[in-house]
Amino acid sequence: MQGLFMTGTDTDAGKTIATVLLTHCFMEHGVNIFPFKPVQSGAEERDGQWVAPDVEQYKVLPGLQNERMFSCLYKKASSPHLAAEKEGAKIEVDLLKTDIQEQLKPNRLLLTEGAGGLFVPLNRQGYCIVDLIEELKFPVVIAAKASLGTINHTMLTVEALKKRKVTIAGIILSSTVLEDPEIEADNRLMIEKLSGVPVIGTIPYIENIEEQLADAAFRTKLTAKWNIEKIKEEINHGYTATV
Repeated sequence: MQGLFMTGTDTDAGKTIATVLLTHCFMEHGVNIFPFKPVQSGAEERDGQWVAPDVEQYKVLPGLQNERMFSCLYKKASSPHLAAEKEGAKIEVDLLKTDIQEQLKPNRLLLTEGAGGLFVPLNRQGYCIVDLIEELKFPVVIAAKASLGTINHTMLTVEALKKRKVTIAGIILSSTVLEDPEIEADNRLMIEKLSGVPVIGTIPYIENIEEQLADAAFRTKLTAKWNIEKIKEEINHGYTATV
């Protein structure tokens, strides 16, 4: 199989929760899928060890408890290039791409989660997440907030990807804050109309949703109406990694 990339319109757009739920949804459809986050900043200390909090969230899914699901981990909760510098390190892009390529296995879909939005820099030379996406040639799923302001942020993300001829498989709207339902519903309509990209799933506002993701029945309920077939169509078009 090939790969799929999860990007966000900005920081805290719901990428990790969307990644967990999308992985669960694929699993329920019988797809062998593996979530992977190449770069994680904002490491957390747990039981005397530094862990990647987003990757730890993946571990609510079956079969992933003992897997290595990240390449680079840094303590400072900042843009990856700065977080790496604070530890006297530098993100080696070629090594990063090689590590991603090594995660591509026969008969397995690789779901790669980015860091922040498209123009998050990975180094001082200006290599950004969007450059990585362009080189990978994976179809992209966009995680976007459902609330006020999302039309502009989502359209900027869509336009940037289209400019680089990146395939967009769909959008997942996440209610990260309490919002007027009328605004959220209209945001969805306008995003689909302006972008021509379908919203393949939504995530409602649920307080402490991270804690409830460990319940498989809860995950199934949230993703019951997701249009997973649309994403499958884009993957089956034959896009492959060229890193």
